[in-house]
Amino acid sequence: MSLTANVIKGVHFVVNPGIVADALSCMLYITARAIRVRKNVALMNLKIAYPDKDDRWRKEILKKLYFHLSLSIVEFLSLTKNPSLVAKCVTRVEGEEYLTDIAKKGRGLVLLTGHIGNWELLAAWLAHRGYPLVAGVRDPNDVHVSELLSSYRKKLGVDTIPKKKILLKGVKLLRQGKFIGVLADQDGGREGLKLSFMGKEASTVGGPAALSLIAGVPVVPITSYRVAPFKHEVLVLPPIEPYATMPRDDAIMKMTQRFNEILEGFIKLHPEQWLWFHRRWRA
Repeated sequence: MSLTANVIKGVHFVVNPGIVADALSCMLYITARAIRVRKNVALMNLKIAYPDKDDRWRKEILKKLYFHLSLSIVEFLSLTKNPSLVAKCVTRVEGEEYLTDIAKKGRGLVLLTGHIGNWELLAAWLAHRGYPLVAGVRDPNDVHVSELLSSYRKKLGVDTIPKKKILLKGVKLLRQGKFIGVLADQDGGREGLKLSFMGKEASTVGGPAALSLIAGVPVVPITSYRVAPFKHEVLVLPPIEPYATMPRDDAIMKMTQRFNEILEGFIKLHPEQWLWFHRRWRA
């Protein structure tokens, strides 16, 4: 097993909510700041998204991001030891009726979200509530870490599907009434759609719109925010039905631009809780 996987297993063995979790999150936070994890990328991204803010503000957002990510790791590992904790971790939910109404009809849906708050905890909460979630994931390059994360997600009741197979298998799952979760806030690569995101053109994945159109199911935007360690709020927005009356390529473009705007809104509510480390805007 790789060194990284062994470290994760070691942390997982000792972590629990309380003094140990506080100490571990503090240690991770101090380490992240000390080695300046992707500091330059994050500050560059913040400058692109918030050109009107000064360097002091951007550095403060980055400092808070290190804190939130450290907590997210500890929360996730704690939940995998005791999945029932997730019910106590979510203290407020707005808009859950949109999920329950669709679930009662046996209809599938695409859950649109991003790397905001603790997205692993959000998936665990959805599974805990009984929703038929299948989360699209990008497997880490380290096969041992990938297998470990997969086993932890299974403990939380979260089924997964590799992102590279999501279009191939996702439509069938949606037609079976599954909820397909897609993190749609990262670079779409060469095949992505060139659309505006936070004020600048960025390659954007069109998968959520394509899944919605082909399967004939709505897209439901969802996110969560941390209000305190092990305390989160969930926000669910109204369903967006597929733009079925338009030519498919046009519909995918227009739907995806709308999704970008929704994700922008999520990020702007709590910019310190979004993953600024990813190269979202590539030259």
